[in-house]
Amino acid sequence: MTTTEPNRWTDRRSDAVSARKEAYEQLRRASTWRLLAATKAPAVLAILQATFPAGDRRLPRSELIARVGAHLSLLHDDEGPADGTSTADGAASADGAEDEARGGRSAAEYVDGWVREGYLTRRDDPQRTETTFEPSPATIDAIQFIASLEEHRPTTTQSRLQLVIQQFDRLAQETETDRDVRLADLQRRRERIEQEIRELAEGELMLPSAEASVDRLRDILQIAQELSGDFLQYREDLRAVDLHLREQILSPEGSRGEILEQLLAGDDLLGQSTVGRTFTAFFRMLNDPAQTRATQELVDRLLERDFSRSLSRDERERLANVFSDLYEPAQEVLDVKTELYRSLARFVRSQDFRQHRVLLEALQEAQGVALAQKDEVPTRTPFPLELDLSRVQLSSVAQHRLKDPTDPGAPAEAEVHDATSLSVEVLQDLVRTNDIDLVGLTSHVNDVRGRSGQASIGDILREKPAEQGLASVIGLMFLATSHAQEREGSTEIVTWRELDGNDYSARVPSFYFLDDVPVE
Repeated sequence: MTTTEPNRWTDRRSDAVSARKEAYEQLRRASTWRLLAATKAPAVLAILQATFPAGDRRLPRSELIARVGAHLSLLHDDEGPADGTSTADGAASADGAEDEARGGRSAAEYVDGWVREGYLTRRDDPQRTETTFEPSPATIDAIQFIASLEEHRPTTTQSRLQLVIQQFDRLAQETETDRDVRLADLQRRRERIEQEIRELAEGELMLPSAEASVDRLRDILQIAQELSGDFLQYREDLRAVDLHLREQILSPEGSRGEILEQLLAGDDLLGQSTVGRTFTAFFRMLNDPAQTRATQELVDRLLERDFSRSLSRDERERLANVFSDLYEPAQEVLDVKTELYRSLARFVRSQDFRQHRVLLEALQEAQGVALAQKDEVPTRTPFPLELDLSRVQLSSVAQHRLKDPTDPGAPAEAEVHDATSLSVEVLQDLVRTNDIDLVGLTSHVNDVRGRSGQASIGDILREKPAEQGLASVIGLMFLATSHAQEREGSTEIVTWRELDGNDYSARVPSFYFLDDVPVE
């Protein structure tokens, strides 16, 4: 007997499958999927793993190109057919004929293509004169996925199940609100511990098998390795939160006013976000001295166990440095978070967001006018506007006068300014608008004064260089007007090195810090 009534269960399953298929279509456009499905994926993954070994997470462009160039033959041997399918360098294989004509792409072209495809991330590091590159989170995920296929280590091990059960048990105990239940759990735990003490005192020493211990240790190392791979994603997520906050500030609707008030009040909205809270908790735990010391002692004890000799040399090194390897990437994430917070605060306090908002409104208005006219004005209609082409005056090289490096030339006349005193109100405004690190300067003042009993602004700058250039000098003068004693009619010469690398000097009133500056 047949029926024409719809099967609701089948319809729901069909809708769920369709929704999942659409989700997978979106994921298929992600860099991780495209890298794994690329024609040159084996060569690219092998080269990236060799290019960024452990400890080399970031490379300058010249060194990266040199390392890729050493394996360029692998990419040329793996040139795909000219059928338009995707290749690992982000360009279509339809370029194959041109590549063959000129001997294949260069290492620099591959690197630029990998950046466009999202396999590499470009960073402008202020500490370096050259642009640096690092693997993207998508590449890290792809490498870890391939490594899991290569190792063939099952995840359904007894040790992993024990880890899950232990965490469930701990969470249930810590969140139990019934005092009687918690007391009963503690009493049972105490009885188990007392039983183990009695058995150990009687000479019974029960140990797990060496194979089980090694499995548990490798599972723990795998979890630790996954932790280190999440730092790149932390940085990308923090930048996404920063971009979202800036979009809300520029948006004419929504909670723009509330966000501005919070930022002007000094609230760390990046730290209050979900990714910010998660990373802050992780970083605080990682830098707990007592816990770090206790954990390192446990690791040292494990390395002395007989079963740990079954580990490979690489696994033993990872175990020995399991926490120290996390400090540097975690500190980099913290530096990114701090810089984003300061940049966002300057963006609001300097009122730059108002100019951005005016520009955004003008662009939206122009876009609206263009969209309104797109169906009325043909694309080939002459536009009543003349634009002059940019021109450059051509001249012979012989007409230029060569510079003699041995000729110092006429000295530039120095511009002299009369010295004027700065009021406290002006200093407060400079401190507020330039985001001066008063906490760090307060620590410098107290350190120098604590050693010599008293210290002037010049004394502090000689022992503690101005990290923010002129801004540090202004910050010290601001602290001096409130917490130091001025010597009437006396001045001193202070020197500092600006952020551009040049040395500067200035004459300032003589202030002497006689007591510690309170930390505010």
